[in-house]
Amino acid sequence: MVSVQDLEDTYQPPFRSCIQEAQASGVMCSYNQVNGVPTYADYNFLTKTARGSWGFYGYITSDCDAVSIIHDAQGYAKTSEDA
Repeated sequence: MVSVQDLEDTYQPPFRSCIQEAQASGVMCSYNQVNGVPTYADYNFLTKTARGSWGFYGYITSDCDAVSIIHDAQGYAKTSEDA
């Protein structure tokens, strides 16, 4: 389990600097999960943090296999249609 403080202090600063300082126009999510949520399905991080707190208005994408992985391998999406 990664605490909110550890996310903010350790894991998120490199991504925040790419968005805010380097003004990235797009980001690509990874396949890993943080606290059981795949990064490419993490509403709190992608919408609330990246877009809301950091002011990111670029595109967010994932790898083409993410749709099948979120259902088949990770079991996060209950059905393939949800994925």
